[in-house]
Amino acid sequence: MSEDRGTPALPAAAKNGRTLTQGWLWLVLAVAGYFAAFVRFPKLFFALGVNHYNVWFLDTFALLASSDAVTRGIDPYGVNPLDYLGRVHVYSHWWLQLHSLGLTRADAQWLGLGLVISFLLVALWRLRPHTAGELFWYFSVICSSPVLLALDRANNDLVVFLLLSPVVPCVLSGRRGLSYVAPVLIGVAAALKYYPAAAALLMGFALERKEWRPRLLFTLLCLALAAFSVREDLRWVAGRTPEPEGLLSFGAMGFFHEMGWTSRILKLLGVAIGGMVVLRCWIKRPLGDWDPRPDQRADWLYFILGAVLLTGCFFTSVNFGYRWIFVIWLAPFLWKLPRDPATPPRLRRLVRLTMGLTVVMLWWGTFCCVVLNLLLGVASHDRIMSLAHWAYLVEQPADWAFFICLLVFLTHFARRSCVRPVLLEV
Repeated sequence: MSEDRGTPALPAAAKNGRTLTQGWLWLVLAVAGYFAAFVRFPKLFFALGVNHYNVWFLDTFALLASSDAVTRGIDPYGVNPLDYLGRVHVYSHWWLQLHSLGLTRADAQWLGLGLVISFLLVALWRLRPHTAGELFWYFSVICSSPVLLALDRANNDLVVFLLLSPVVPCVLSGRRGLSYVAPVLIGVAAALKYYPAAAALLMGFALERKEWRPRLLFTLLCLALAAFSVREDLRWVAGRTPEPEGLLSFGAMGFFHEMGWTSRILKLLGVAIGGMVVLRCWIKRPLGDWDPRPDQRADWLYFILGAVLLTGCFFTSVNFGYRWIFVIWLAPFLWKLPRDPATPPRLRRLVRLTMGLTVVMLWWGTFCCVVLNLLLGVASHDRIMSLAHWAYLVEQPADWAFFICLLVFLTHFARRSCVRPVLLEV
């Protein structure tokens, strides 16, 4: 293989400069202080482009309201009078069984808070800064407005994040039985929200050839069972899932929607563009035969996990901003790899470009919302909406560039996964 697997990892101080004492604790305190400010002053939500609605954990409440609707004989797939916003249930029927656990709308506050705290604990477990720069980078990711939106709503994407977080440790586990837990987690997550099925790509990673095929087949079995379970839900959801628009949303069709173009041909065009990028990267191999060292594998696999979820969502739908929570899994790899002297120059440039685009993805919408809010009462409503329209269009080239970068990584991973078991067995 291309790299020397006996090469020890460089100390953080050697790679990143001066070390930061108790960096993880500093990050925890900074994040806690930041979010506490929104609890104390909820008007800050609006300033950063997040509509708080003066209600905490709105999405958790909606799920419980749908489950309560079932117990009252109300159709959850219609306008729901039990929900604050009357929202229609657009997820799998699995969520409608929350009442079987004894949960009702009265549990929304403690359940939402527990979900938020669990997410923060798991996310911060992954982010362990060693320098002031790394601390600032992780803070800018976890405290971005899309993450803030997910926490404010206690959105069920947080459940997906928690379910999939153990996947990488399971895949890297030396215990064969534990490695088979990962496909089960992916199958459950896919049954809850469909898009996590893309995480099956991660099952292509194997340290030995004998593990690869049976685990991949078991993954396909888990996904097939999940698809069978939610087959009626998938028919219902098709064409009915609400699609956001404007700042703090993303998707390949976002530009076309903003321009008023809604033809399905355009969606196929977006997918075709992504397919051509994958084909070119498969043939040209822009990252050569690079493979992560053993000490880099966890960061690499978490990066791939987050990248495949985001990329799958980008090319198949327009998404609410809270789906950016999976960028947290990208952050350590994007920080560490360019600072490793052993990283090939081409890979280092690609990682740095992706990191820069990540900042744009997470903060451009927030910056625009702050500016537009300052114009309230100064400019007319039509003028502000026009500026928001153009701000969204300006962002689109960066969106596409970001996801093309992710496709380069994902194609490289898929290609190396096809040959890695053979190489390691030799």
